[in-house]
Amino acid sequence: MVLDKNSQSIFSRDSVKLFLCGAAVLYFELVLIRWMGSCIRIVSYFSNFILVSAFLGLGAGALLAKKNFNLGKYIVPAVCFCLFFAPLLGLFGNYNPDSDLEYLWIGGVRGPVEQSVDTFLGMQFNTILPFWIVLTPCFLVNAGVFLIFGQMLGIMFQKLPPLKAYSLEIAGSVLGILLFGAMSLWEFSPTAWFVVGFILLFCVVDFDRKVFAASALCCLAVLASCWDFEKKFIWSPYYKIKIFPFRTLADPGNKNLQTFKEPFGFKLVVNNDYHQMIVNLSAERNLDKEHDFFKSWRLLYDYPLRNYAGPEEGPILILAGGTGNDVSAALRNTKAQIDVVEIDPNILELGKIFHPEAPYANPRVHVFNDDARSYIARAEKKYAAIVYGFLDSHTLLSSFSSVRLDNFVYTQEAMRQAKNILEPGGKIYLTFATNRPWIHLRLIHLLDSVFDFPTQVHAESKYNYSNGMIYENGKAPASMQPAERKIDPLAEKVKLSTDDWPFLYMKEPSLPAHYVIFICMALALSFSALWLLPKNERSINFKYFFMGAGFFLVETGNIVKLSLLYGSTWVVNVTVFTGVLVFILLGNLVSTWIKGEPYHRLFLFLFGSAAASYFVAPAELLTVASPGLQAVAAVALFLGPIFFASLIFAKLIAREPKLYEAYGSNLLGAMVGGAAEYLSILMGFRFLTIAAVVFYFLAYLCIQRFAGQTPGQRDAGLSRS
Repeated sequence: MVLDKNSQSIFSRDSVKLFLCGAAVLYFELVLIRWMGSCIRIVSYFSNFILVSAFLGLGAGALLAKKNFNLGKYIVPAVCFCLFFAPLLGLFGNYNPDSDLEYLWIGGVRGPVEQSVDTFLGMQFNTILPFWIVLTPCFLVNAGVFLIFGQMLGIMFQKLPPLKAYSLEIAGSVLGILLFGAMSLWEFSPTAWFVVGFILLFCVVDFDRKVFAASALCCLAVLASCWDFEKKFIWSPYYKIKIFPFRTLADPGNKNLQTFKEPFGFKLVVNNDYHQMIVNLSAERNLDKEHDFFKSWRLLYDYPLRNYAGPEEGPILILAGGTGNDVSAALRNTKAQIDVVEIDPNILELGKIFHPEAPYANPRVHVFNDDARSYIARAEKKYAAIVYGFLDSHTLLSSFSSVRLDNFVYTQEAMRQAKNILEPGGKIYLTFATNRPWIHLRLIHLLDSVFDFPTQVHAESKYNYSNGMIYENGKAPASMQPAERKIDPLAEKVKLSTDDWPFLYMKEPSLPAHYVIFICMALALSFSALWLLPKNERSINFKYFFMGAGFFLVETGNIVKLSLLYGSTWVVNVTVFTGVLVFILLGNLVSTWIKGEPYHRLFLFLFGSAAASYFVAPAELLTVASPGLQAVAAVALFLGPIFFASLIFAKLIAREPKLYEAYGSNLLGAMVGGAAEYLSILMGFRFLTIAAVVFYFLAYLCIQRFAGQTPGQRDAGLSRS
């Protein structure tokens, strides 16, 4: 590999372009995951499909680096097509996967007839498609975009020393994630996301005059069409939100309609799914003369605190306060101080603006914009009652895992933390729209296993409008000896959700058919990418392949653990992802200080750090009193494996003559690791660490097989394997 001397400078043209290309890749990875999940309902539940498709594209594209054609000039039109394609496909409805093993939210509130109907460029479709017809083109279109990105990176890798090239790409990725984090922090809308991304692309690609003009026209067309689309919504860090008024009610039985002169409430739709409503149930209204809809919801919201008889001196905690219906009920029924936790700042703001009872303006109410699990883990005060609102999520915790944003709120460990902040004699009320019998039984099992009484279940059945159930339990008074804990015999048969297996919406530890199909498809596509290479070069460099698979699993497992420790807010996720990239850079730097190739010792450190992260639960670090020491311990435990894996990878590529091939093999392996992540549904998250160690051990065997050989001999050996 012959390198230009000028390329050695970190500020050389090739270096800067590679740095900006790395930023563009990571930036558009985040943009497309967010954009497609916001526009297409089913994608928000399977955003990890989109991440895996990006790995497929990058890995396959990197293998095209030696081809005599350059796809880079088409990157802007390709990105524009993907951005345009998402809201267009989102106009179609989609069925959920037909599986009794998993539940996905769908439907709405009984009574109000107004529905959310989205349009794009004046178009509106009423067709409902099976989920796989929607997910498959999303997967392929996204993979096509990153195929081009992958080839661009592969070509740039050949112009710089391997370790320097890889480090620049990772450093650019840090810039990409920070840029998108800034977009979320400043609450910019998608058009602003796209403008920043287009600027990055135009800084990276060398266009001729005609392609430049065509690319610029594509950008203008997408910005104009998407701006018209986006202005109908509110863009929070988690959701695309639409709010619209209710004016008409339909009776469930006879379907008679009653239309009101003024709106009686508002409906919130997030990512094309019903999420919650704002409704006026104030004490000043004479509900005896009102529609049964209001009576039904008043009974449900008021139930937890209607006959409040808990410790009088204690405050009340409301988790998932949303737009304020539960908060209004607490204000109506008690005189206590009320602490409210809500993760989405925009939903909180909508409650302040639109709720007719103005609960958030009351001086008794104190609001905390935080993740519910994080808050109860760190709360220092004791509460007389804890009310869980309709805390249901319509998105994943991160694109690296299949766990949903709210899953870790409903685990046994989370309930123990909630019990710890209850005063003796305090009550817990968990409100949930229980749409499956096994979810109902799981919640009973969950509360029975932690609290001091048999769980009581309440539902409003007189008027049949409210569709939630309230699960009640509590902490025994100090003067009372808790009875022997008994768990409902039926509920005991349903698997309990824990921090290791937090899948509230899975009936049992099993893989539904659509996950099995996806895993098989990922494996097939990963190896079929070899057909992009010349016939005599169709081989995967397996040491890099296994390193990629192991790294994805280690990253996923430890990101989940850090989210458990510090919360699931978008700020925490951005910080953790940035920390992962920084540790990769640190591994690259440290590798230059280590002489030789001591892979035996490096792998021992890797396996040891993986074992430590396997055996130490995040909750155990909460006992560390010093926040500084806790942070150091968390970094050592949960980012340690990432550091040692990065150190090994850096040593491998330092003298790698075909970095593009190593990078491609690594990302195809990461794609397989992404598919293997679904095994957590079957085995739990701790199993991912075991699977990662297996992949790393296979990488170690591959490295040892070719130890002592020259790069040319290694390549020949790999080609024969």
